[in-house]
Amino acid sequence: MFKKGIVGAFLIFSLLAPAGLIAESNATKVNNDTKAKVEKKVENKKDDAIKAAMALLEEMNLKQVYIKAVDGLTNRLINANSKFKKVAKEIKAFYNKYIGWDAMKEDLAKLYAKYYTADELRDIANFYKTKTGQKVLKTMGKLTYEGQLLTQKRLKPHLKELQAILDKAMEENSKKETKKSDSKK
Repeated sequence: MFKKGIVGAFLIFSLLAPAGLIAESNATKVNNDTKAKVEKKVENKKDDAIKAAMALLEEMNLKQVYIKAVDGLTNRLINANSKFKKVAKEIKAFYNKYIGWDAMKEDLAKLYAKYYTADELRDIANFYKTKTGQKVLKTMGKLTYEGQLLTQKRLKPHLKELQAILDKAMEENSKKETKKSDSKK
């Protein structure tokens, strides 16, 4: 009787196992299909955000900013050494190749899309279309520059204090290393 139970269980298992495998296979297929749909949806959102970011970058007139930046970098290098004037075109081409607008715009759009949704990017672009938004764009560079100058102005009189902190840290580190090397001997 016991053998018949084992045989019966084996037969039932043999008959049901393929159904279970098929069900498992179908579940895996459904999970893979669902995963693919979710991934496609996420990819579409990313693409939408990147398109919105590109529109924002245009609204911000970043192309002109990058043109000026490349010109400024080129001119600073030439002003640092007049001999570089002979290769000004090559210097400018170098900067354009690696950090010019055409080299940077897609990466910048992806960067913006990393932190903002497409709707948020469109909201920002709409803001920049307003008078206030235009004023923000015009003054942003100046504010950043002047903010950096303020920071430097505030820190400059206290650099000796910072240097003392750094010297102390270096001295303590040197003492610890000396103790370690002495203990290994």
